Amino acid sequence: LGRSRSSAGSGTQVVELAEVFEQQREEWEPAFAKAKRALRFGEVDEEVFATPGALAQVLATLIENSLVHGGGTTYVSARASGTSQTVVIEVRDEGPGVPEELAPRIFERSVTSGKGTGIGLALARDLVAADGGRLELSQRAPAAFSVFLQSVPPMVDPDSVVAHGRTAKARRGRGAPGRKD
Repeated sequence: LGRSRSSAGSGTQVVELAEVFEQQREEWEPAFAKAKRALRFGEVDEEVFATPGALAQVLATLIENSLVHGGGTTYVSARASGTSQTVVIEVRDEGPGVPEELAPRIFERSVTSGKGTGIGLALARDLVAADGGRLELSQRAPAAFSVFLQSVPPMVDPDSVVAHGRTAKARRGRGAPGRKD
């Protein structure tokens, strides 16, 4: 949790999901292997607007919850939505799913199946919301969680995106407003 607090304030920027997926794969594959479970990541080339450390923490929370509470293989994938303005990241497994009585309150603080603190999913939802996205329990059994984030349009130059909280400087080169060329 400390990691997410320090990184969440760093600002929204263009994030390549392939890099985040690879980081999570390296972090979690040993734990899944030790538990004799498989962790599979889909191929991804999408980019989203997000806070990198916060997005990594959200995925880590969902993957850890799958490891602790789920079963079978855990799958992590991403796809563009029908409108291509949103990317959906899904973490799902083959386990028994979220108990029916717990599902409506799964994102409330202190709500837990008894094996955790009940803070992780509430914090994950807050981190996604801070980046303008949403986190949902998209399927109760077997469990599937979906993160919806704004996609980066193909015509956006990632180097031209201004980080949250910073101001853009006026262009001084040829064609800049007010300049006589």
